[in-house]
Amino acid sequence: MILLRGFLLAFVLLLAAPLQAAGDTAWFYRGSDIPPDPQWQFGSLPNGVRYAVRRNAQPAGQVSIRLRIATGSLHEEDQERGWAHLVEHLAFRGSKSFGDREGRYIWQTLGASFGSDTNASTGPTQTIYQLDLPNADQAKLDRSLHVLSEMVDTALFDPAAVEAERKIVLQERGRRPELTARLMEASLPLFYGGLRFATREPIGTEPTLRAATSEGLRAFYERWYRPDRTTVIMVGDADPAMMEALIAKRFGDWQPSGPAPREPDYGSIAKRSERVGALAYPGAPYAASILWLRPFEAKPHTLAREKEDVARALGARIVNRRLEAKARSDAAYVSAGVAAGRAVNIADSTQLSVAARDGKWREALADAFAIISDAVATPPSETEIDRELQNVRTAATSALEGERTARSQQRAQQLVAAVNDADVVADAETSLRIIDQLAPQMTPQLVGAAMRDLFKGEGPRLMLLSPQPIEGGLPAVAAAFAAAEKAAPAVRQAERKVSMDSLPPLGRPGREVSRQRIEDLGVTIVRFDNGSTLTFKQTEFEKGSVQVRLRFGGGSVGLPTDRRTPAWLAGIVGPSGLADLDLDGIERLLTGRRMNLSFGISDDAFVLGGTTTGKDLPDQLRLLATKLAYPRWDGALLQRFKAGALDSYDLSFSSASARAAREFSGFTRSGDPRWTPTEKAEIAAANLDQFRNFFEPLLAAGPVEAIIVGDVDLETAVNAMKRTVAALPKRAPAPVPEALRRTQPPAPDPKPRVFTHEGDQAQAYALIGWTTFGGTGRILERRALSLAANIFEVRLFERLREAEGATYAPNAASSTSEELPGWGIFYAAAEIRPESADTFFRIAREIIAEMAARPAADDEFARAHNPIVSGIERRLRTNGYWLTAMENWTTEPELIDHTRNYLAHYRAMTAEDVRRAVAAHVADSGDWSMLVLPGKAKAGGD
Repeated sequence: MILLRGFLLAFVLLLAAPLQAAGDTAWFYRGSDIPPDPQWQFGSLPNGVRYAVRRNAQPAGQVSIRLRIATGSLHEEDQERGWAHLVEHLAFRGSKSFGDREGRYIWQTLGASFGSDTNASTGPTQTIYQLDLPNADQAKLDRSLHVLSEMVDTALFDPAAVEAERKIVLQERGRRPELTARLMEASLPLFYGGLRFATREPIGTEPTLRAATSEGLRAFYERWYRPDRTTVIMVGDADPAMMEALIAKRFGDWQPSGPAPREPDYGSIAKRSERVGALAYPGAPYAASILWLRPFEAKPHTLAREKEDVARALGARIVNRRLEAKARSDAAYVSAGVAAGRAVNIADSTQLSVAARDGKWREALADAFAIISDAVATPPSETEIDRELQNVRTAATSALEGERTARSQQRAQQLVAAVNDADVVADAETSLRIIDQLAPQMTPQLVGAAMRDLFKGEGPRLMLLSPQPIEGGLPAVAAAFAAAEKAAPAVRQAERKVSMDSLPPLGRPGREVSRQRIEDLGVTIVRFDNGSTLTFKQTEFEKGSVQVRLRFGGGSVGLPTDRRTPAWLAGIVGPSGLADLDLDGIERLLTGRRMNLSFGISDDAFVLGGTTTGKDLPDQLRLLATKLAYPRWDGALLQRFKAGALDSYDLSFSSASARAAREFSGFTRSGDPRWTPTEKAEIAAANLDQFRNFFEPLLAAGPVEAIIVGDVDLETAVNAMKRTVAALPKRAPAPVPEALRRTQPPAPDPKPRVFTHEGDQAQAYALIGWTTFGGTGRILERRALSLAANIFEVRLFERLREAEGATYAPNAASSTSEELPGWGIFYAAAEIRPESADTFFRIAREIIAEMAARPAADDEFARAHNPIVSGIERRLRTNGYWLTAMENWTTEPELIDHTRNYLAHYRAMTAEDVRRAVAAHVADSGDWSMLVLPGKAKAGGD
């Protein structure tokens, strides 16, 4: 009965709008000789709507939908700049059958969170509507496609909605960092002069946005939103035939308005004598962008083009490796790199980016161009090519291993990108086979020719950013640029061979002393005789992938509270190397292997980590254990890091959001020096002895807690641990004194703490918070506050963004520390205009009072609750979740129950639970706040 009913329904849907060439791959693979991926099914409807569908099991129950309109900012006339993006906003504001924002509410009720599962974006060539729908049965998919189909066919463009969204888009435009906006305004005409792209930023201009009318926007929509410009992509845990039938049902009746518009004139690259531009911005580093531009040519994606692309990609990788090697030695630049790409209907380009060290921009340009000169003059060596090919093949092999567990979102994004770029997709086996076929053809001559081609075309053209005007102006910049172009070819770095045999021995294998199995969670805890532990979970969430963490010591909480420390240098602990291997040696060691090494500091531990495969897990653990036993401290890397930090230091004050990000951690912890921002004098004073003397004892402190999650069996992991982490000498405990756990949020204060920034005078940032609680207890209340923060954010969104137009993207969160019993915060924040600060604080306080007084209505609660539950259901099937969830299980077994009841707690939560938590821990605690204002509008002290 069930099967028959499903068949009959599908048949009825097919009759609603017959498919044209169902399963036909012609429109997607037209002109290509690359074998089609048989898992995708392509077709088109009689009205021109094209579609692609695919069954994909991960995440279970989810279907990812992408609706692409072949329309973007390049399709706007001069007076319409920004309208494609504004139309995208208005598509959510009501249609023939659905009221204002009703579609968004429907998706939230169905479990899709707004912003992550439901979103849209506008670029130069396309507008994409995105929906990742959890637990997607046929009825939910049908309803969702009904909403989407009306968004692109029968949007209302109500004048009130136009006015509301205009304010929101102007807020979005205004929140761009001033430096970014000014640099774009200066660079686009210089780099892309003659091309339509030079004057078509998707965000538009303030005059054209203010001039937009309901009638004008509707005309733009009717002109460009057409079935023949539409592609619907559906991939997920559903029957492809059913998805095809639903697409036909919901999009088959759509008819275009009027004749098809002519494609715009995209322009041609202008020949021009001016080759340089400059922008002086206080606090900016010295940085250069150099561009070579070639006309865009539409070419079918064939094996021949793939050969060209692979050679070009290898050439770019080799140049980048040489640039990076120079940066690690005596370069006048902190960093440099090239990026090449073909942008549809814009150009084929190569961009060289150079960040100078210590203001030496002339020398930095010369150093970078010496590398380019060598690349142009002499082909790469076979060894260089082979190294990059090994890494490319490793990535392709990894994709093949993980193909069965690739997530639907990734597949949908991959296909929409391919449609936009006029590319095709192949399955992972075909992709690996193509790489193996092309590899022998990647000769020094072929790759060398591709490298030379990277630096051909109109240009190079230079845009120089500096903290103050360049003495001598543009003529001086042009002269330095011309001199750099004549730089003699650089001398290449000598080759060296590195293998795991290059690492020192770790000691005799350790011994397992106990094993604890947690059956219902599929987790095993193993203890070893040197005090180390392994918390292990085998999964197939990501085939071929294994994630590893080694945790030890006391983390941030264990640091002193009476002074600042060099903890800000944590980012270079990993790259400093190990034993006799510097960063270059580690990279050579890892060539062709899926392994890496990272270091970080969490509140409760220092963490070494890596992502690998089951086969490489023993060597991954050896690498991490060697870092503990034989750390290396790289003085040259420290100096490079310092130079970059000093040169970019003032950017932390260049916008309201940047200053807020700088101050947030320290402010919310009442100025505790473990979390306060680093000052310029500290950066300048840092030296190698200070770096080593601080981190070396930390790497030796405390037993090691290893966490391994992924596609590997337990015995492989245990045996690898015995020969690596368990082979280390026994490490003394590193307890954290209770006095270090007394950090508190700020005391309640009706007046905000004021900071200033030096950027756009129209930008400000406001934050308001309430103190809650920390520790590992009261887990139900902690989770109720997390759900409350979701409701709080939605209400802020509706009142501050959509009603007041006072901000673009307010956010709210509840954050607690398991290590600091007195530290927990419930807060909201938003980028605003300075005059909107009082409005922000007033509305935030009003919402909290409302949430404490009355539980959310059933429909509102469902829109907040369902996305959280569906998000947890998906999160539980990821390695990343378990890697974090299993932390500290060996020392705090109560955390096991926290994981065990995670989903059940949220499923059972009620609106009254949320109200009660807000009333008990937020509304009655008094608030504290922070406000970042423009420097000239400063209203208090720093």
